[in-house]
Amino acid sequence: MIIQGAGGHSSQLSELLRREQAQLQAEIAAIDRELAEMRDRRLQKEKRLELVEGLLGVEQGTPARPQRESAGQNTSASTAYILQMAEAVLRERKGEPMHYRELAEELLRRGVVIGGKDPAGGLVSRMSQDERFIRPTSKGFYGLREDHPTVKRSVGTRRRKRRRD
Repeated sequence: MIIQGAGGHSSQLSELLRREQAQLQAEIAAIDRELAEMRDRRLQKEKRLELVEGLLGVEQGTPARPQRESAGQNTSASTAYILQMAEAVLRERKGEPMHYRELAEELLRRGVVIGGKDPAGGLVSRMSQDERFIRPTSKGFYGLREDHPTVKRSVGTRRRKRRRD
């Protein structure tokens, strides 16, 4: 759109801008409706996926995936389930530690919803509070404590200073 000098053209410009504004607002509203429909379709697909994964889990003997809460609520899996699945992934690696971001990506590929703005950070937070997991080699790499019996404490863990009385 070409803006011409001041004068009689300013009312025409204002009218054009108002029409453009109305058009953009209508398009945004249409996109919002489409997004709502897509969210509903996604929830339906997630519920179906949970059923299929539950059946596969029973067949393969892996932990069953917990039921998600209803729409509009938190859809991340429980901490216990997330840690069970993290333990299963690390077991498959037969003692080889795995970087927590890579572990989080693998869990997401397997359909485990960790939730939060930083799923990998949420995973580390959960693992660092669970005795089954340890950082045996360097910061960021996690393994199972049972695979590293000689490691007494996680790498990078601060020692508590003893108070002298």
